[in-house]
Amino acid sequence: MAISDSGMDRPLRIFLSAGETSGDLHASNLIRAIRKSRPGSEFAALGGNAMEAAGARLIHNMLGEFAVMGFIDAFRVVPAIKRLRDATLAQLASWKPDAAVLVDYPGFNLNFAWHLKKMGMPVFYYICPQLWAWAPWRVRKIAARVDKALVVFPFEEHFYKRHHVPVEYVGHPLGDVFASRTLDEEFVKSGPLSGAEFLIALLPGSRAKEIVSGLPVKVAAAKIIKAARPEATFAIPVTTEEHAVIARGIAADAGLDATVFVGKTYEIMSLARFALATSGTATLELAHFGVPMVVLYRTNPGGLLFTKTLLTIPNIALVNIVAGREIVPELVYWRDHSERIAEMALGVITDKECYVSARRNVRAVGQLIEAPGASMRAAKAILAGIGAGRQ
Repeated sequence: MAISDSGMDRPLRIFLSAGETSGDLHASNLIRAIRKSRPGSEFAALGGNAMEAAGARLIHNMLGEFAVMGFIDAFRVVPAIKRLRDATLAQLASWKPDAAVLVDYPGFNLNFAWHLKKMGMPVFYYICPQLWAWAPWRVRKIAARVDKALVVFPFEEHFYKRHHVPVEYVGHPLGDVFASRTLDEEFVKSGPLSGAEFLIALLPGSRAKEIVSGLPVKVAAAKIIKAARPEATFAIPVTTEEHAVIARGIAADAGLDATVFVGKTYEIMSLARFALATSGTATLELAHFGVPMVVLYRTNPGGLLFTKTLLTIPNIALVNIVAGREIVPELVYWRDHSERIAEMALGVITDKECYVSARRNVRAVGQLIEAPGASMRAAKAILAGIGAGRQ
């Protein structure tokens, strides 16, 4: 979609870039928060359907071909990403936004920040890269390319301050998501899972490649768990019908009796007694509902080597990182470790004391990220940073 300038006397213009489903959602809430303070503001974006629904004009939908995982996949799309970057910069040069807001997605956004900064516009980074966990020397790029970091965990503020990066802690945007969404009570109270004696959620991730890579191992582990705990029921929540087709095929091929649901992730989390979760934001969402879990991240041999080389903290699961210790089991793997995963899960499920402790600990983490208001605080910081908040 082409965008162009309409003259000097015009509304506030902000460009946003988000490349994943969660970033698209949080960016959409940020757009709405900015509009509350500055009605009539205009937004152009690299993002997805949520940002478009919030009123942004999409330059390109990023949630398809560029939703890559791992280092090898990233290298494969470099030429296409460069073409997209250059085309976007050309449009922005004409549209002349007052500021750029980058949301998560560091593989693309950290590089893009350099080009945006060269154009002379203020650059804000909302939901910053987890540099405190992975390759912290990259903080030099943030310092050189970003005018202000808007971080979502308190310990991130300390990290960036130590490295002399202008920073503001705004809270976690999941708090706004929880506050704005209501559960389908009919599904929860009388739906097909309402009578499940011990419901286990198999969370496959938000990308098709992630589902294809990781769900078969979760399903294989689930079969072992079922043999040990016959009362267990399995549900697989996904966000699109395309993902549902993939998930149903994987479960059917493995012979696991598991039901796939589209658009019922929070409802299933609210009913679940346990989960096998892909590492990411889903672990914090499960914590909100107090669901014990095993956290898994499947990679390839090269990715596993990079993980061991670049990871500077002992845990990869956000729920463990926020807790400051391992409160749920986690595993980074590339071979089929279904037996080990099942063993880890059964170790929590079958030990009542362990299960109760895990439930209490994850709920405590959930309470740390539930306060709403992050979107509005981030909006105010951005408006103040570009002078739009001054009356």
